Amino acid sequence: MVNFNVYIPLKKDSVPNQLIGVASALSVDRDGEKMSDNALEDMRRGILERGVNLFGNHEHQWENTLGAIHDCEIVDHKLIVKPTLDDPNTNTKIPMLLNKLAKGIMIGLSVGGNTTKEFYEYDKSVGKKVKVIDGVNLYEISVVGIPSNADSYLSLGQAIAKSAKDYCPVCYSQMFEKGCGVCYYHE
Repeated sequence: MVNFNVYIPLKKDSVPNQLIGVASALSVDRDGEKMSDNALEDMRRGILERGVNLFGNHEHQWENTLGAIHDCEIVDHKLIVKPTLDDPNTNTKIPMLLNKLAKGIMIGLSVGGNTTKEFYEYDKSVGKKVKVIDGVNLYEISVVGIPSNADSYLSLGQAIAKSAKDYCPVCYSQMFEKGCGVCYYHE
């Protein structure tokens, strides 16, 4: 069994404190590896049965937990996940993450787990033999700065939930009486 990390992009969904992103796909990543449909299905099943935590940069201490993922689906051979974020008023990393997404900074996702089955095949898109991860035990998904899959960046600008009136337009923390307790923005 081989441990792995794969980096894929992330975007903000229209539900406050929920993101949406591609956690994994079939394309060849920067390490010359790719997932199979079986691997995507293993991850989907694991998320729906057990859920996984969302961390920052694969730092697995409890205080580095950014949220949890219990919802996902496979669409067009891509594992689409919907992480629910921790409370932005108690976890200071959440407003920073949301602010970066609001500014259009590309943020990625990285799956971390254990490879249970793999094989090699020739891939026409890169013109060489690549490792295909065919079985996976998914342990976690992390938010990262550079995803391994170079083709999977998303545009973030229009996807941010700016319409949520009870969230600060600067840092996306919850507003109280027209003021933000995190960045001190006032309406």
